[in-house]
Amino acid sequence: MKKPRIAVIGAGSSGLAATKQCLDDELEPVCFEQSSHTGGLWKYVDIDNTENKDPHSSIFKSVIINTSSKKMTFSDFPIPPEWPVYLHNSLVAKYFDMYAEHFNLLAHIKFNTTVINVSILPDKRWRVRYVTRGEGNDEEKEDIFDYVMVCAGHHRFHRWPKYKGMDVFKGEQIHSHFYRRAKYFEDKRVLVVGAGNSGLDISVELSYVASQVYLCVRRGTLPWIFPHILNGKPLDYYSRFFGTMLPSSLISAYYKKSIKNTLGELPPDIKPKEPIFSSHITMKSSIFERIISGTLIVKKNIKELKSDKSIEFVDGSILEDIDVIIYATGYNIEFPFLDRNIVSGGEEIEKQFDEEYRENLAWMYKMIFPPKYPNIAFIGLVQPDGPIFPVAEMQCRYVTSLIKGFVKPLPSPSEMERCIRKSQEKNLKQFYSSARHTVEVNFITYMDELAEDIGCYPYSLAILRKYGFGVWKNVHFGLFNPIQYRLLGRHSWEGAPEAIFLYNTVDPKIGKTLKNNEKTKNRSNGKYWLLLTLIGLMVVMKKTRALETVTAFGKKLIGNQ
Repeated sequence: MKKPRIAVIGAGSSGLAATKQCLDDELEPVCFEQSSHTGGLWKYVDIDNTENKDPHSSIFKSVIINTSSKKMTFSDFPIPPEWPVYLHNSLVAKYFDMYAEHFNLLAHIKFNTTVINVSILPDKRWRVRYVTRGEGNDEEKEDIFDYVMVCAGHHRFHRWPKYKGMDVFKGEQIHSHFYRRAKYFEDKRVLVVGAGNSGLDISVELSYVASQVYLCVRRGTLPWIFPHILNGKPLDYYSRFFGTMLPSSLISAYYKKSIKNTLGELPPDIKPKEPIFSSHITMKSSIFERIISGTLIVKKNIKELKSDKSIEFVDGSILEDIDVIIYATGYNIEFPFLDRNIVSGGEEIEKQFDEEYRENLAWMYKMIFPPKYPNIAFIGLVQPDGPIFPVAEMQCRYVTSLIKGFVKPLPSPSEMERCIRKSQEKNLKQFYSSARHTVEVNFITYMDELAEDIGCYPYSLAILRKYGFGVWKNVHFGLFNPIQYRLLGRHSWEGAPEAIFLYNTVDPKIGKTLKNNEKTKNRSNGKYWLLLTLIGLMVVMKKTRALETVTAFGKKLIGNQ
């Protein structure tokens, strides 16, 4: 029987996972990559040293990833446990190269090849037109595929704000997509617009070399800012029990109290006014050191840019002689090779949302499938509150399982529409309406939902029977990591139990800190363990009223803001 042919567009983290999973399920993938390397945006490109002044890569020289290495690993190819907790971009790119080599993926990738059009045929297959750059000439071709997996990401087409006077401002204006090194901004007066992760990273870095840095917060106040190390361990070193069993109100109270203890009380004029998890997680606690030193000054939103290089803000204040404005204002979800309606659901759906939200609307069932086109899948078109790499891998496992018939078929288009609407309504209740929040998902919850369909969810009793108490304890109360999804079901991995055990040992890079903390814990920690035990019992017994009582007790212990 002829193998289904799969077009994989992009050889970044999502495209590599898609190509690998297609091979695992005996499909025939052809991966199209416009650059000469794997890794997507994680392969640093210095714009000054290349003819391509607008590369796909959007990272700058000093970028450190915001998720811990043990959380961001692919499930059957663990990042070496001796690597640092938070990886420099060069190590992230190296890991993808190792992954591609280990699973022999390079032979299935067409490098220097740009997909220019993907269109559906009457028989529901897909025509893919592409151009391959050669020595002195470009060659355009087309091919037919049974399925398309779009793995091109959503950090390519930079999003610009709209301010009065942008066309007359005499200073330099760039998007953070083109920022590479701080040295180019020495002794300049710089305004960074946007308080997401990129905006905070750039503003802090520049505050050491520029004559003055200003940070424009468009919503008026800073977002909730999380430190990389919280209570003596990496921020995302939490267990499955913590991430899935505890009430969200208790988790919110815990983080608010811990952040306050770590960073101190924030100035009232920049203190967050939104609920703690109402926006995508932002991490850069060192910003407060720069603020109190005066090398970084927080400003409200821009009202108008002037031709004399001055800027007026909504509070009436004015900055003069600004040399550079860096817009760290995110990206648009665009796929130039596809009809936009495939992604957004069409004009009738778009007009139901406000202007900013609809511009980045992704109308997808399970954040993967457009209801009217069930044989095209979007991989990595999500923004989880955790690492995207294992999420994309899980999406790939779901898609290939669907193609092979190992999971139940997709529901009818009308049922998919209903599920998408329900998901979007839930999203808008938690997050404020913004273009950056259209594809937000909860890391563990989303992975678990797909894992249940695939059959690789780490069911408690099944793990206890198959592996014993030690693995069961690590799965539920040790560090949550994607390797848990290789213990059961198709494509389970015999090395998973040992890898989980290694990932739950003390990290050599911060082991001393953790051990010292064991000696200096205050007495209240006993209360926390009592609280966790009680909540666990209530969850198991499904005593809702008792669980509410324990939650209230927990909030009292932790202390509300």
